[in-house]
Amino acid sequence: MRRLIFIIFFFYTTNSLAEKLNLPDISENPIFAYENSNAKVNIIAFVGGGGIKKGVGKSQNPLAREREAFKNAGINYYIFPNPKKNKKIEISYRKSKDHVEKIKKLIDYLRLKNNLPIILVGHSRGSVSVAAATNSLGLKNIKGSVIMGSITETSSAVSSSFTMKTMFKNKPDVPIFVIHHEKDSCVVTSYVGAKRLADKHNFNLLKISGGGTSGDVCGPLHYHGFEGKMAEVIQSIKEWSEKL
Repeated sequence: MRRLIFIIFFFYTTNSLAEKLNLPDISENPIFAYENSNAKVNIIAFVGGGGIKKGVGKSQNPLAREREAFKNAGINYYIFPNPKKNKKIEISYRKSKDHVEKIKKLIDYLRLKNNLPIILVGHSRGSVSVAAATNSLGLKNIKGSVIMGSITETSSAVSSSFTMKTMFKNKPDVPIFVIHHEKDSCVVTSYVGAKRLADKHNFNLLKISGGGTSGDVCGPLHYHGFEGKMAEVIQSIKEWSEKL
């Protein structure tokens, strides 16, 4: 009986606290919405790696695992899903016209819903989604963009076209906030590259120190994924975005 109660409680806490926005023009998957009645901004979050293929309950990506923390900080928080059910999002798709158009559709939907400023936040490969939308949609649609643990280097799986240096070759009209751990050890997300980008365009830069390293260096439970440091990250995003 106690096990049954736990299972019901776990299902409730990981799913029912989110409003599921079913918008088929955007995705076959629901958009998980965590809304706060005192919010001053809407954040649209882009998870890295293969993205969100179905639900958010098991994902350890910082933008998924800390979804309730974003809401509790006084933010309306929306996790952007993959376009197809049970299929990962390819990094090449993150730069596509179709992806940007679907991001624009969610922005338009949220404007009708509450008309609060729109902030895009992307972690790791999610930074590619944010950069593509920022460059295409501009300040008319986006109040500010945040890139966390962003793609700064190349590898056999990541070409130079996906690095922030290339994608932000020219400074966008949208304010950019760069958040990076000083000891990020993932081969394609160096702190040196993030600082170089911020210095070039005079982007706001937050250097994170400390935290946990319980997982893989390129995974969500390490410096790259801001393990143990997301409270600081969330508060910094909130303060920065509300001042724009």
